[in-house]
Amino acid sequence: MDKKTVKDQQGFTFLELLLVLSITMILTAVILPFSDQRLQRISEEDALKQFMTKVHETQLYAITNQQRVTLRFEEDGRIYKAILNDMFEVLHGEFPEGMRRTKQSTLQRLDFAETGYLTTTGKMFFSTQSKGIISISFQFERGRIIINE
Repeated sequence: MDKKTVKDQQGFTFLELLLVLSITMILTAVILPFSDQRLQRISEEDALKQFMTKVHETQLYAITNQQRVTLRFEEDGRIYKAILNDMFEVLHGEFPEGMRRTKQSTLQRLDFAETGYLTTTGKMFFSTQSKGIISISFQFERGRIIINE
């Protein structure tokens, strides 16, 4: 009777389980670095879109309130703030770890006049982990700010 119950049992051997686990570990080790890089790239792209939105919000604030507003960078280019009359913070944002505005940028800050016009146009350069250096151009055409990545 003991032999019959052992013969009828079905399952996996220890060797088969070990083989499946080792294949799973190898696949995980290969896939994880790619997913980390992808997450970093997506995070940086989202932060760049959010920055561009904040630039437009700063311009809109200057137009609506008819006041000069400056978008400037702090903490080595990782944090940006829109400042009204060099005193009051209107809005702010932050780039993810490993992303910042570089010091080689021709534009160190964005100054908006009461009309919403940029007082100085030019390029800003941003250092990212996934794409390296990215440049963004700030210019005007027919009264609208144009941002080119």
